[in-house]
Amino acid sequence: MALSDGFLQELRDNNEIISVAQSYVELKHSGSTYSCRCPFHTEKTPSCHFYPQTQSFYCFGCGAGGDVINFIRLIESLDYIEAVRFLAQRAGMPMPEDANDESAQKRRRLYEINRAAGKYFHTKLYSPDGREGLDYLRKRGLSDDTIKRFWLGYAKDDYHDLHFYMRGLGYSDFELADAALLTQNNNRMYDKFRNRVMFPIVDLRGNIVGFGGRTLSDDKKIPKYLNSDETQVFKKRGMLFALNYAKNSKADYFILCEGYMDVISMHQAGFDSAVASLGTSFTAEQANLISRMGKNEVILSYDSDEAGQKAASRGINLFAEAGVRARVLKMDGAKDPDEFIKKFGADAFRELIEKSGSAISYEMDKLAAGLDLRTDDGKSAFVKKAVVFLAGINNSLDREVYTSRAARLSDIPADTVRSAVEAQMRKKSYYAKKRETAELIRPNKKDTVNPESLKMPREEKAERGIICFLYHNPEKFSRVEEKLNGKFVTDFNRKVYDFIAKKLKNGSVIDISSFNEEFDSAQMGRITGIINDTVFAFDETALNDYIDVLNQYNLKKDQKNVFEMTNDELLKFAASQKEKKK
Repeated sequence: MALSDGFLQELRDNNEIISVAQSYVELKHSGSTYSCRCPFHTEKTPSCHFYPQTQSFYCFGCGAGGDVINFIRLIESLDYIEAVRFLAQRAGMPMPEDANDESAQKRRRLYEINRAAGKYFHTKLYSPDGREGLDYLRKRGLSDDTIKRFWLGYAKDDYHDLHFYMRGLGYSDFELADAALLTQNNNRMYDKFRNRVMFPIVDLRGNIVGFGGRTLSDDKKIPKYLNSDETQVFKKRGMLFALNYAKNSKADYFILCEGYMDVISMHQAGFDSAVASLGTSFTAEQANLISRMGKNEVILSYDSDEAGQKAASRGINLFAEAGVRARVLKMDGAKDPDEFIKKFGADAFRELIEKSGSAISYEMDKLAAGLDLRTDDGKSAFVKKAVVFLAGINNSLDREVYTSRAARLSDIPADTVRSAVEAQMRKKSYYAKKRETAELIRPNKKDTVNPESLKMPREEKAERGIICFLYHNPEKFSRVEEKLNGKFVTDFNRKVYDFIAKKLKNGSVIDISSFNEEFDSAQMGRITGIINDTVFAFDETALNDYIDVLNQYNLKKDQKNVFEMTNDELLKFAASQKEKKK
């Protein structure tokens, strides 16, 4: 839907971008700007900058950018109208009528469907049909209070139980499939979840966005856990189970677990900062999400089997890249946190947390596992592995501490180990720069926003220069339009230019927020990058050069061979050439 300029201006005034961003990232003030590690990609040094004067942000690493609305679009995974509504609620502003907005309607409909399905599953759990599911949860030690708090439920072993119930509420098969509650095979629609204990997945605002289901069948061919497919409101890689509760915990750490039952058992035992990934490997997006939640560190509480150990190592690396401190639990006598708490109690688990070691210590112990450090061969093998590992530690103090530890364990002088680590770091840096250079000059490198830019880099640069100039000098639009013969060369830049032209012809004021309704979040990032590249923003000589570049391209493209021209075309061509010389 179209939102008035007045409403959008009031929305931005009431949601100053620095204030909003500080709710998600740690900003550092430098001169007239603020910077942080980008929340939209993994990086070690800050490349995301916020500009109070223009109320915009831009990441020089991944190209994300825009105004406060686009920031919320990206960080909350919302569409445009939902981001506007989010900020309006934050500022206590009523939303204009949006009944005709299809995207907003669809999201609301999905939330309604998931809420209705969650209520049905929960009711079914306490019905005669759900006895098997309720027995399973009680055998796992869950109280009724916990079951109700997490709104756990049961999906009957029937292909159309939920299907027909939801259809009776007025939801179509298409909508139910869009919500990932139905699946299709040979043009036949039926329930995705059957004979499963159901775990609703809730976003940070309290909406049910999907489900996880644990089978009660003994059939090994049936997957033990099944999760909702991704939908418009459910993106697995950027969500964590129970984060809606854990974010309010008074604990200064999160506990990261492998599964739903571990998390729920921990919450029941009083460890209300426990979260879990959603049936997938832990991702960089989830690590960045945790880094924005304001906790000091994360405790990895994975199963003690080989798969759990590998998952812990992956999590350690991702948290290091996201700038989050990590510790690792070592559980003896139990395969997972749920079993440990049942066998030894909550106090024992709390003591386990207090004694948990740093992630670096955990990895160092793994390097030494299976080696006899009393022998020269064992020492040599350990140091070779340790040098590679130590070279990957970014914090210089941590690196020095554990370099000394490696030296003591191997009985090798610390200076020798330190020199080897520094040599490995130089080697690593060299190859990293080489890969970065190769990436920059790679001929097949894709530009998903403006793919034509690679074929016509000179013309595309000229287009960016004209767009930037017009944004900062809208009063010069008539002159630019008069001198510019023909259209922009690339589709994306042409769309941006046409948008600006339309606004200016209507007498509208152009700012970064003006673009939100017609451009997606990735395109908003590109536009923000263009208008913030102000080297030639006020240089009319550079502007004339840019216009000439496009005029020359269009002339060559459209011009016929003079021998093929009619007399009238020759006269027009001669006149255009004469005008150009002026």
